Amino acid sequence: MHDRATLPNGIRVLTERMPHVRSATVIFYFGVGSRYEDEPLAGVSHFIEHMLFKGSERYPTAQTISETIEGLGGVMDAATGKELTAYSAKIASRHFDLAMDVLTDMVRHPILDPHELEKERRVITEEINMYRDSPQDWVWVLGDEALWPGLPLGREVAGTRESVEAITREGMDAYRRSHYLPNNLVVGVTGDIEHERVVGSVERLLGGWEAGESLRWMPCPPPAGVPRVRLERRDTEQTNLCLFTPGVAYDDSRHYALSVLNTILGEGMSSRLFLEVRERQGLAYEVNSSNSTYHDTGCFTVYAGVEPSRTGPALRAILAEMGRMRTELVPEAELGRAKEYIKGRIVLGLEDTYSVAAWLAGQELRYGRIHEVDEELAHFDAVTAEDLRRLASDLFQDEWLRLALIGPHDDAGDLDGILAL
Repeated sequence: MHDRATLPNGIRVLTERMPHVRSATVIFYFGVGSRYEDEPLAGVSHFIEHMLFKGSERYPTAQTISETIEGLGGVMDAATGKELTAYSAKIASRHFDLAMDVLTDMVRHPILDPHELEKERRVITEEINMYRDSPQDWVWVLGDEALWPGLPLGREVAGTRESVEAITREGMDAYRRSHYLPNNLVVGVTGDIEHERVVGSVERLLGGWEAGESLRWMPCPPPAGVPRVRLERRDTEQTNLCLFTPGVAYDDSRHYALSVLNTILGEGMSSRLFLEVRERQGLAYEVNSSNSTYHDTGCFTVYAGVEPSRTGPALRAILAEMGRMRTELVPEAELGRAKEYIKGRIVLGLEDTYSVAAWLAGQELRYGRIHEVDEELAHFDAVTAEDLRRLASDLFQDEWLRLALIGPHDDAGDLDGILAL
């Protein structure tokens, strides 16, 4: 059972005692990510995440920060998404106060040294180059651009080489100060640690931080009437493709049904896409589906890696399976297996301190409340076969299909002609 507290400056603290372990995980979740950026600052959220590890007032170098935690057997990590930025440390519970001190100093008092900034600018540029050189990674970026052209959700989280090159220290710090605010922060702590100790630590280290008004995100409804296919020609041995459709927002009650639909259609080796496209027709080595949810929208995606000459047949097979979801009711036995798969993954995923801390902090930041595990499982149990058919009919529509692919193809026109459910 979790405990919750809110400080006067708006920081929300979520904890759960796990006395059977000897460790503690601390996660700081800020409600900011790449979709909050103006185009000239594309990539600045990710850039800031990198720079916070380069030194702070009490821990002035990257080596000092890493040695302080790793020298005690702990681990640190961070991640930037389109709507969230997370910083975490996992350490023996007796060193909890030290982990809190490091994380709070990083987020409150980063040095943002100009010399380190220029070095990290080169590092991030190489990170972008790495993704560009990997067709199976870069095709997802093209897919986002096809679904949300010209909108923040359609941009790569790391930005572009040009935008990263143009970000200044002053622009970075102004953006950080606008979004790294106590009322935009959730602290999640789980492990062998008491709630009162955590709240006391947060109050001591961050209680004097003044609240402010953070900038909001731009709505990103997928636009209609735009090109459905985004092709990047490369002389590769394999064609990598992503087929996108709009999804649902994370506070849309249909996201439970979409998770079940995704499991049935393309998650795992017993999914319909795997069995049909790979096992029965031998059209792809890898094929799967996934769904993402955001504040106001979402996307459903099918990915496949295929031999270039089989791109058309593979795409037709994928579309046929998606079409079946619109017209046929899923048999009860298959529906039951999908529900049990999801529920099992949720339960197994909450067996370590990091997962529980992320569950608590992430839900608090998104929903303003915590969905208890049994409550979540009940929502999945309530999904019916008709819910899936109705949802597929709503989301899987010809006019909203978007295809991104990288491979040795000269013309996207014939592929656009295939996009029919």
